[in-house]
Amino acid sequence: MKIITLILFIVSLNVFSQEKGISDLEKLKQDLTSEVNKLNDSLKKVDIQIAVLKSKEIKKMVSDSSLVSIAREGAYIKKSSNLMGEIITKLKEKKQVVLLDYFDGYFGVCTDSICGYMSELWIEKNEKIQKFIKVKKQEQKELERLEYENKIKLIKGEYAKLEKKYIKKYGQKTYNKLKEGYYWTGMNREMATISLGSPKDINRTVGSWGVHEQWVYDDIYLYFENGRLTSYQN
Repeated sequence: MKIITLILFIVSLNVFSQEKGISDLEKLKQDLTSEVNKLNDSLKKVDIQIAVLKSKEIKKMVSDSSLVSIAREGAYIKKSSNLMGEIITKLKEKKQVVLLDYFDGYFGVCTDSICGYMSELWIEKNEKIQKFIKVKKQEQKELERLEYENKIKLIKGEYAKLEKKYIKKYGQKTYNKLKEGYYWTGMNREMATISLGSPKDINRTVGSWGVHEQWVYDDIYLYFENGRLTSYQN
């Protein structure tokens, strides 16, 4: 009888412990849910503040712009300045739009509270707008020119590093010959590439004797044995 009573007491303790654990977890869940709701409310407030700030920025841009035009009925306002850009809205009637920018056939526009991109095909153009387009195209050309010059500078810098490396490796006299397009038996694959550039095709044969390669150019054939030029045909 005592044993049965003890067993019942242990079981009741275990059940009480489990119930207490479940109760604690339920309370923790309620607390976490409350915190999540507070965070969601805070995020909503932040989103509203961001929207207000963006709205102010857009209004300022619009108020600073004196360039306005008429967009024809059926015009699309898109999220990006390209043919496949996502459509924000389609104008159901002629609308006055403020022109904020121009790039590659698209205007940055605002009308009412909506801003996005519109193909110039939908915009009525006057002399002032034509001048605006011309200026923007000139700005884009200048930007592309500067980007091109920067790329050339980088390429020249990398080329100068390679020249320094090759001069150190082969000597100035040999490097000068390679730059002039000379080739001779005994040169390695790298030297041939410096002299003639990359071949159009490489035919490779591997055997017990090693690796045989035929480099094919427009009117020249180079034959390498284990990485050394052994003969050529021109």
